[in-house]
Amino acid sequence: MPSIQTRADAGLTRHATAPRERRLRQTAAWGLLALQGIAQLGAIWDREWHHYIGRDSFFIPPHILIYSGVLGAGIIALAVVLTDTRRYHRGAPGVDDTSTTRVFGWFHAPLGYIIAGFGILDMLASAPLDNYWHELYGIDVVLWAPFHLMGIAGGLIGMLGMMYIFASEETICRERGEPRQRFLQLTALEWGMVAVVATFLAYVFTGFLQLPILSEGLLNLPTATFAVAMAGAFAFPALARFTHVPGVATLTLAPLLAYSILEQFFLPWGVTTFSAALGMSFRVADRPAFSLTDAALPLIYLLPALIVDGWTRWRLRRGVALNGRLWNDAPLGALIAHLPGAAASCLLLGSWNVVAVLFEQPGVTIPPELKAQAALIGIPITLLFGAAGAVGAALFGDIWRWSQR
Repeated sequence: MPSIQTRADAGLTRHATAPRERRLRQTAAWGLLALQGIAQLGAIWDREWHHYIGRDSFFIPPHILIYSGVLGAGIIALAVVLTDTRRYHRGAPGVDDTSTTRVFGWFHAPLGYIIAGFGILDMLASAPLDNYWHELYGIDVVLWAPFHLMGIAGGLIGMLGMMYIFASEETICRERGEPRQRFLQLTALEWGMVAVVATFLAYVFTGFLQLPILSEGLLNLPTATFAVAMAGAFAFPALARFTHVPGVATLTLAPLLAYSILEQFFLPWGVTTFSAALGMSFRVADRPAFSLTDAALPLIYLLPALIVDGWTRWRLRRGVALNGRLWNDAPLGALIAHLPGAAASCLLLGSWNVVAVLFEQPGVTIPPELKAQAALIGIPITLLFGAAGAVGAALFGDIWRWSQR
């Protein structure tokens, strides 16, 4: 019986003789990434449009942008699944059981495209249901409407699939050992992975202002702190494990910051221009404007990213393996969890007084025991979210490092 290494070598040999398959998967991956960015821009535009203009029908400009991106991505994913299924049954080079996953008994396609396809299908299915919800209950700009959550889940699943796509293609190319051009130590496919992770973090920011505040007496606990903490604790260690490049976490902030600034330039123009063109009036007194605070929001991850990069460099220089031992990264996640969560809450509320941010009631004298209660509640929960994010990062980072599907 052939060994695991022998089967892996045989798989790489088949990949090396399948340039057509590489072109198909990689071209489709970049198309998915572009359409994901378009759909995500539409999502945050939709949030602003609901706030300033309302929602007279389903076919408002932000929805058209969202679902153009989603539908285009769905067509690409479906085309790859059907094409590779056909190529699998014909025995085409590079399309076999080592490089595809079977689904529904007959279809064979790369795992990432299957995952992304299910996420896109979920998002498309949520659209008519969300429209019906709005017809029943009117304007709803919060995240917690059920079909908003359904669409959000679909978006996250789609992003996970895109991560698998770029990861598997990079693994195949890396294991073949062919020389490739690098920019800032990263290959093009690794930059694609960085861009997908940046869109994931931007996705978290899209709903940041919508996350509820849990109140208990004078204590206000922003749940956004936990989401931001967990996202950072997941994203940066996962990229480090996948690329083995010190500095990749900090580099991720570049596309994230660029996208955030682009959003802030686009949103005031998009809301004002299209509402005027359609003859729609504002439902609130204020007007959209460029927000320096929102544009700079990715900088809350700067210190956590530097910590992860320092940890990566330290381990690589000492020959300590980055992969394996999932629980070893939990302390790292717990360490960096508090930094972005607290910074985000303070930044959005315009104050660096953490106690005031947590309590948000100027003029109220806060007893010392209540401050202690806030710390005893908030700190352990944030530690837990950060540790959970880092364990997830270790799991997925290791899978992405070696996956060829």
